[in-house]
Amino acid sequence: MLADLHIHTTFSDGVYTPEKIIAQALVSGITALAITDHDNIQAYDRAARAVHSRHLGLELIRGVEIDTDYKGKDVHVLGYHFDPENRDLLQAMTWTRIGRIQRVQKMVEKIDALGYPLTFKEVLEEAQGAKSLGRPHIARALVKKELFTGTQAVFDALIGSGKPAYFRQVKLSPQEAVDLLHQARGIGVLAHPAEIADPDLVEELLSTVPFDGLEVWHPSTLQENPPHDWLQVARNHHLMTSGGSDLHGNPGRFPRHLGEFPVLYKDVADIIAGKRS
Repeated sequence: MLADLHIHTTFSDGVYTPEKIIAQALVSGITALAITDHDNIQAYDRAARAVHSRHLGLELIRGVEIDTDYKGKDVHVLGYHFDPENRDLLQAMTWTRIGRIQRVQKMVEKIDALGYPLTFKEVLEEAQGAKSLGRPHIARALVKKELFTGTQAVFDALIGSGKPAYFRQVKLSPQEAVDLLHQARGIGVLAHPAEIADPDLVEELLSTVPFDGLEVWHPSTLQENPPHDWLQVARNHHLMTSGGSDLHGNPGRFPRHLGEFPVLYKDVADIIAGKRS
């Protein structure tokens, strides 16, 4: 049995609708999944309707990915099983989404000034009504204009951290995000520690922030050299283990479809069950 607890849809910066995600889960053998759009939870209801209207045997877990900042590093927090009507959590996500709009506007201005003609309107058209704007929308707009061959090339040249069009957004801290999730009776998981690219900083985070889990299985681990034993790190800190594909569906970014990065259900069963550490 397979699971995937890290998936993005058109409600943030993914290319697949919630309904298409459910369809992909069915053909890929995934039996439990969580949609974890950036700073919004609005895709869940549509995905749930797709599951229940067809009486599908899928476990759908409510999720979100909250973007935070720790000592100048992007740190993402995955939340599961929280109260979707918790006012403080909803307000924090709204505040972050507003910051995302402002960030994208500033990055578009930088990109245009660097000689790559791009307007905020074009990015909005690419986003097609997404509730949470992100850098992949910028990248896809530039690829569509044939200014780059793929979205990863845009990140590498312009909008990745430290690149000339990058702009840092004011965000919550990891502690604030986890506290909000706990107040909403949810679970807080440190996402893709390999992407932080600093094992010492990960250890500091896990020692100071009350995370419930660690995302042990994620595509970024395939690029680590040397590989890090995140499973042992989770055990050392008595954390639940999570995993997912971080699916966006962008051309040039692995994976393109659900099931291409398999995660075993048994390895993330405690997260699926909603246990708290």
